[in-house]
Amino acid sequence: MPNYVAELSRLYRLQANISDDPYLHIHSRNSAVVRRQVSIFERCEGVLKDAHTILDWGCRHGADACMVRMLLGTGVEIYGCDVDPLEYRAFYDFSDLKYSQLTHPYRLPYEDNFFDAVIGSGVLEHVPIDSESLKELYRIIRPEGHFIMTMLPNKYSYTEWLNRRLGNPHHMRLYSLREALHMFMHHGFLPMVPGYHQMLPSLSGLRSGVFDLPLANKFVESLFWLNPFLERLWPLNKLSTNIFIVGKKVNGFN
Repeated sequence: MPNYVAELSRLYRLQANISDDPYLHIHSRNSAVVRRQVSIFERCEGVLKDAHTILDWGCRHGADACMVRMLLGTGVEIYGCDVDPLEYRAFYDFSDLKYSQLTHPYRLPYEDNFFDAVIGSGVLEHVPIDSESLKELYRIIRPEGHFIMTMLPNKYSYTEWLNRRLGNPHHMRLYSLREALHMFMHHGFLPMVPGYHQMLPSLSGLRSGVFDLPLANKFVESLFWLNPFLERLWPLNKLSTNIFIVGKKVNGFN
């Protein structure tokens, strides 16, 4: 299996030498942040094994695209899109990403039924109209293809609640797992694998203070191994930071 954590950490260091980006810093300030993204990718990677065309939707620096390249090698075409100009050369070169800058609130510059799979990691909660974006994703994914939605902020997350109370950056739009499942069904995606992700914090916030304290970062790194167990521990897992769903595009429901 690819060593996703080691390779992504190397790419973060390489990109940091090219440009100083606060967003990349908060997504690589400790190993728990990197392992968080790797762990959810590993839980969903099974549906990618036979894919030949994959879109990293809202890719930013393209961490998921890089893991796809590590997993599938050269036999897959990887596309990426986001609202920013192309900036993350270390990641895009590694993944051989075909990048498009988006100019419309939800329309995507791809043909109908083009992709075998689309990965959206921490994206849906930021788009202007989530239902319109889901319609576009349904359009560009081939029949029986997959939409992998990860890092969707959980309505009942204790970390979201704390960040709101403390005045820290937080998500304006939250989803329950039940709401997200209904949303998938109403937009043509049959939920195949739903679940909760990340019970313990990784200090991935924008603020300094405790977020950048070396001792605090070492502490969250030391606790990360508990996440896989806690993410499946009902009912405690309902307080997880994020939810995820792997959905399959269908033409109808029986």
